Amino acid sequence: MGALDIIIAVVLGISIWRVAIWGLRMIANPPPEVDPSDIVEVDQDFRCTVCGAEITMRTANLSELVPPKHCREEMVEA
Repeated sequence: MGALDIIIAVVLGISIWRVAIWGLRMIANPPPEVDPSDIVEVDQDFRCTVCGAEITMRTANLSELVPPKHCREEMVEA
């Protein structure tokens, strides 16, 4: 085992360590808190056009109601 092999192993180990720490920091940061004044009451039914699943939204945190996605497609108002 030569000196070059040791240097490559150390550089590779440090690189893997830094990427792992960066990934953990990304996961550890929680999303920002939702402002309670942004939550509006709605009573809207949505249906998935692919599988037929239905949901009812009672509250939404947006002033504009955006349909959720199911089966990778946007649901339609029922």
